[in-house]
Amino acid sequence: MIREALASRTLTGYLWDSRDRLWRGLGLALARSLAIAPCPWLFQRMIDVAVPAHDYGAVLQLAGVFVGLLGVHYVCSVWGANEIAKAMAQMMVELRSRLFFKLQFLSFGYLDQQKTGRLLSKYAFDTQKVEALLYNVLNQFLPNILYGGSIFVILAILNWRLAGVLALVLPAYGIAKYYFFARIQDSNREARVAQEKLTGTASEYISALRLVRSFGEERQAEADLDRSSLDFARQRVHQSYLNAIFGTFWYVSSQVIALIVMAGGALLAIHGTLSFGTLFAFVAGLPIVLGPIQAFVGLSEQFFIGRESYGSIKELIDSAYVEEWRGTKRVARLRGEIVYENVAFSYPTAPDRRVLHGINLHLRPGEHISFVGPSGSGKSTLANLLLGLYAPGAGRILIDGVPQAEWDMRWVRRQLAVVLQDSLLLSGTIAENLRFARADATDAEIRTAAQQANAEDFIARLPQGYATPVGERGVTLSGGQRQRLAIARAVLRNPPVLILDEATSALDYESERLIQEALDRLSAGRTVITIAHRLSTIRNAHRIIVLAAGRITEEGDFATLTAKGGAFARLVAAQNTGDGFLRP
Repeated sequence: MIREALASRTLTGYLWDSRDRLWRGLGLALARSLAIAPCPWLFQRMIDVAVPAHDYGAVLQLAGVFVGLLGVHYVCSVWGANEIAKAMAQMMVELRSRLFFKLQFLSFGYLDQQKTGRLLSKYAFDTQKVEALLYNVLNQFLPNILYGGSIFVILAILNWRLAGVLALVLPAYGIAKYYFFARIQDSNREARVAQEKLTGTASEYISALRLVRSFGEERQAEADLDRSSLDFARQRVHQSYLNAIFGTFWYVSSQVIALIVMAGGALLAIHGTLSFGTLFAFVAGLPIVLGPIQAFVGLSEQFFIGRESYGSIKELIDSAYVEEWRGTKRVARLRGEIVYENVAFSYPTAPDRRVLHGINLHLRPGEHISFVGPSGSGKSTLANLLLGLYAPGAGRILIDGVPQAEWDMRWVRRQLAVVLQDSLLLSGTIAENLRFARADATDAEIRTAAQQANAEDFIARLPQGYATPVGERGVTLSGGQRQRLAIARAVLRNPPVLILDEATSALDYESERLIQEALDRLSAGRTVITIAHRLSTIRNAHRIIVLAAGRITEEGDFATLTAKGGAFARLVAAQNTGDGFLRP
């Protein structure tokens, strides 16, 4: 199942767990190595048997066998590489699916502390590195080991004493493992962390280009990026330095071993105890026997990077920082009754600072309630707790009389719709953005939703109508147009509970009028929670809840609270005389 945690602690274990889909490609890759393994023996037979006998037919026969083996090698190589590539592609699709699925369950207490670029690095770059490593291991390294091992067996049969000299490679490997492996692993870990930091910083500034340019702070952004880039570059230089030492050590060691074998073979041939055919077989086979060693050197950097990347992926997939919801309850449709019982909360990033203190509140089905108060008073936090993005630190929330913990919260979220101040649109067409709320919506339903959201007129004026691309985050549309599309998206969902988080803030008068009309239509017959700074938008709310420092200080309708002369009246007066947002 693609959504379960990675069972294997190591990359080798991950390969073993995937053996059922890899065996065909790997078997073909290994078969191609076995196909050409007899080649040194064929050379030995040509020189030691066919040449002294002047047997032209034997030479041609051995050459024909050689060509036939090359043909088998070619077919197995192409077929095996294709099978491995297909299997690896599917494995990476599933691995990325696991990553994204896990992101949907990670708590926002954890996600709030992560840079988007760091998560993106795991999803895109780390999986790519794992794929590149595993493909090379399966299609090159393991077949080369089998090829070299087969050649070694043939050489040992021809002359076991001379072949035994090749065992000197084992102490060389032991020295390399003792001295280099831990250092290379540490270097790769530091390089990965530096790359994640670089990706996170770059992602942050690229997504904030408008802010950077608007403030004229290009130099500051560039300096931050340069620091991250320089740190990554230093780690890469250190990586290259260690790998250069490691590679040179292996090259010198293998050449010394090759020299000893060839010099020993030459001396034995001079004394007549080794045939020239056998010597030639060793000359032809020695590079192949030492090939896996050289291949390992070439693969070493990629191996450590891939292993580190797999560890990074597994760290996220196996993370215990997941949402705590385990409920399973569902109903045909929510009624929209919401109760906060003595709810208290602190954000995980600041556990010592209480955001909410003992909130008790009852929202009746179909009621329109509004949260107002200064920034940081807890308005949005109450909505986030209802959505289950965070769990209350104390107290509980009941939905239709059932504790939140007993509901399937992912299903509950699909019963709600949220319209934010900065409505997020995805890259794609207008129709695709609206269908994000309901994938099975018909064209007629989309048009009806757009009409109810006062969006039909501006959509009709666009070059391609509903097929018009909106660009990433909807940058090609005005703020008012994005808001109306967000409302149309909410209309399409037909939710029993609607959350409006400053949905008309920072809009011009005409846009606000159109959006307010759409919101009034959308609010009919639903439980509505409005988070508002612009108080003119909540005149018709059934109840207004005034918050300050995470506590409810006042409660009532617009007229009652205004006449009371308390905190809400002061907010109204401040907007009348200051910002001028409140209109009769």
